[in-house]
Amino acid sequence: MAAGAKTQSWALKGAGWLGLFGLLAAVYVLFSAVSKPADDTSLKRFATGEMQKLTVVRDAPAQPLNVFYDGAGAEKRLSDFRGKVVLVNLWATWCAPCITEMPTLAALADGYRGKDFELVAISIDRNDMKARAVGDLKKLAGDRLAFYHDPGSAIAFEVKAQGMPTSILYDRTGREIARLAGEADWSSPEARALIDAALGE
Repeated sequence: MAAGAKTQSWALKGAGWLGLFGLLAAVYVLFSAVSKPADDTSLKRFATGEMQKLTVVRDAPAQPLNVFYDGAGAEKRLSDFRGKVVLVNLWATWCAPCITEMPTLAALADGYRGKDFELVAISIDRNDMKARAVGDLKKLAGDRLAFYHDPGSAIAFEVKAQGMPTSILYDRTGREIARLAGEADWSSPEARALIDAALGE
C-alpha cells in the first residue's frame, strides 16, 4: 500500500476512534446529569428580597424528635407532619421581630390551605407565659395558625437556632432544605416562590 493510502487509512481510523470517544463522553455527561441527585444548595437562588437571609445548611441537623404540645396539651412531634412540606417557625412573646412577622406567616398559611404544606409555629415561652402566648397568637393570626408550645425550648437547641425567630423548611421526608434566622415578610412573592419550589421537588 502506498504511503499516502496508509496515512489516509490511519487518519480515518483515528477519526473513527475520536468519534467513538466523543460519543461515549457525551453519553457519560448526559447520564451524570440525569442520575446526579439534586444539589442541596439549589434553594439558595431564592435568597433575595424578603428571603435574602435564607441559608442552606450543609450537614443540617436531623429533624428533631422532641415532643412539643398543641393547644390542648397533646403531645406532638414534627414527624407527625411527614408527607408534607413543613415550615417550622420558632417564636416567643418576648421577641419583637417574632410578633412583627406572625401575621405574614398566617397569610402564607392561608395561601397554601389544601396543599401538602403545613406551617408549624412553635412558641418557646415558659409554661407561666403560655396563656399570654396563646392570646398573642390569637391576636396576631386569628384562627389561621394552630398553637404549639415547647416550654423547655428543646427544639430550638436541637436545630441549633441562632436566635428568634428562626424558620426552618423541611421537605416531605423531614429533611431540612433551608432556614432563615430573623424576621421576614412571609407573605411576600419571594416567600411564596420558595414554598412553591419546595412543593415542586
